[in-house]
Amino acid sequence: MKNLKYVIISTMCLGLSSCGQQGKNGAPQAEVRNDTQTGPFNLASLTMGQNINDILKSGGLTTKDTVQTDEITLIGNERLAFSTEKILHFNGISLDGKNSKNTNKVLLHFGKVDHEIGPLANEKDDELGMYQLDIYTENEKKALFENLNQTLQKPIFETQHESFESEVKDNEIIQTPNKLKQEIAIWKNNDVVYYYCETQIDNKPDEYRCNLFVFKSKEWKDLLKGSGYPDLDKISLS
Repeated sequence: MKNLKYVIISTMCLGLSSCGQQGKNGAPQAEVRNDTQTGPFNLASLTMGQNINDILKSGGLTTKDTVQTDEITLIGNERLAFSTEKILHFNGISLDGKNSKNTNKVLLHFGKVDHEIGPLANEKDDELGMYQLDIYTENEKKALFENLNQTLQKPIFETQHESFESEVKDNEIIQTPNKLKQEIAIWKNNDVVYYYCETQIDNKPDEYRCNLFVFKSKEWKDLLKGSGYPDLDKISLS
């Protein structure tokens, strides 16, 4: 019975050189003709509400190109994950890469209405609600973050957190001696939120991760907040 509004994306390790065109307000734009880009695919040009099938077509992708992921999306939505270099481009930056444990990927979260019970929130069939970048490599993370600062200017909020990693042992949550560091940056442009979270854990270099979530609806903000991502209360959405 689908009676939950949202579910958690992940449990632990919460898990941005520009050469794209710029709009009048500094937002990155890509040249598009009939839903098919004339140049390399550009994640920064995606818009919320865009049809998922048009996105796949413009990137030369099909559902056969997806990769497995443990990430979960809002109920009433589905997600597709890709690690191919064809789609991992952000304003001319290639985000393709991997470390010894994980491969960089993008997740496209899109509406899929159960027509027996109807929409659970504001989702609409095949419309993009949020895209998510999971980056595990330092060079690509640095290039992405610098590009966000160049195209979106100063974040509306930026901070750092330090605590200790926790883990579950014998059904109890215990604190480990490993220090957990997080850097948070939030940009907002034309009601679109760019939420960036970088996580590092002492003694666990393979667990390094940065995430970028791009969305504009409150439901996605609530999902991230419920998943444990900090400082979501700094975002104002109508």
